[in-house]
Formats: sequence, C-alpha cells, structure tokens
Amino acid sequence: MVCISRSVLCFIALFCSLTLQGCSGKASKAVPSGGILKTTKGEPCVGALIVLHPLEKARVNDPKPVATADANGNFVLRTHTQDDGAEPGEYGVTVVWLGAAAGAKEFSLSSESGGGATDRLSGRYGNPKEPKIKITIPANGDKNLDIKVE
Repeated sequence: MVCISRSVLCFIALFCSLTLQGCSGKASKAVPSGGILKTTKGEPCVGALIVLHPLEKARVNDPKPVATADANGNFVLRTHTQDDGAEPGEYGVTVVWLGAAAGAKEFSLSSESGGGATDRLSGRYGNPKEPKIKITIPANGDKNLDIKVE
C-alpha cells in the first residue's frame, strides 16, 4: 500500500488547478455558446470563419472566440478548448466565407502574395474595427445565436 502525505496531495491539487487555468493563471470563464450562420436568403455559410472581438476596451487583448460553420451553418464557439464557448460580454462579429462567388473580391489572411482566397462576402463582414454585427453573450451562454449575412 502506498501512502501519500497530505502536503504531497495538496501540491498535486494546486498543480492541477493551475494547469487547468492555463498559462495566464486566469481561469476560463467561457460559457457554452454557438448558433447558426446563414445568408439573409437562408443559405448556410458552409465553412465560414466566425470570430468574436470583445468590445470592452479592457478585454481587447483577450483570446478571441472562433468557430467554423458546418454544412448546415451551425457553429460552436471555442475560446480556450474545443467547444468551450465564449466569455460573457459584448462582441463585434467578423465573418469571412472563403470560396467562389460572382463578384467576390480576394481576401488574404497573410501578407504574402498568392496567399489570398475569394471572400464570398466581399470583405463586408471582415473588419473587426467596424463590425456590422454585434452580439451579447449572457452569463449562462447562448447556444441559439442567429447570425445573418448578405
């Protein structure tokens, strides 16, 4: 039988709790959040990238919740771990939907030439400094966000 002292158990518990909080030492306050992303005509935005940008100045450098819309336009936000959601608060939403569409302009996620792809939304929803869509994540989360783009 192995005996472990109380101080060793306390150390293990402290180590595990700090590890679960991440490197920042700040526990994640993410709440389950997600929803559906479609065009105003009802077309699911398959594969579109959704990023939430905190609007509160004190949170501008916080991790950004992200998601990718599935074949039906459904998405689940992730901030720190898979599908953990988003921290409660006010957000500006950016959406970039890569793929071919008539009249769409090229969008690049890198500064290197040739790294661009066509944004089916022509960049209309890609500016985090002037978001066209704003949402609020309540303290208990929101799994029914309904985001529409033109």
